[in-house]
Amino acid sequence: MPVRRNATVLAAISVAVLLLASCGSSDVHGTITEKEHKAARTTWSTEPVTKRQCTTTKKNGTSKKSCSTVKTGTKRVSHRKPECWQIELDDDRHELCIAKSRWDKVRVGDRW
Repeated sequence: MPVRRNATVLAAISVAVLLLASCGSSDVHGTITEKEHKAARTTWSTEPVTKRQCTTTKKNGTSKKSCSTVKTGTKRVSHRKPECWQIELDDDRHELCIAKSRWDKVRVGDRW
């Protein structure tokens, strides 16, 4: 049993390393046209709250159960956006959030 567990753990670690390595290689290239800092923020939305409600009716000695989803109200849901040190590239398609230390070093006009 421990051998299987160790093999599973090693496989999971290998997959995690591969995923992290692939995140570091960016195929996005271009000239930096804009730099912008966006503070962390939280926005809110509302979502319906529902419950399943069932009723049973008897007719001629047989029971019939029917269920439906009923809206019982709404709830507020938060959506948190982390702080972003953003650069925009000249291809008008890519806005990238990068580390602050790297953002401090790059300038508008630099090649990315």
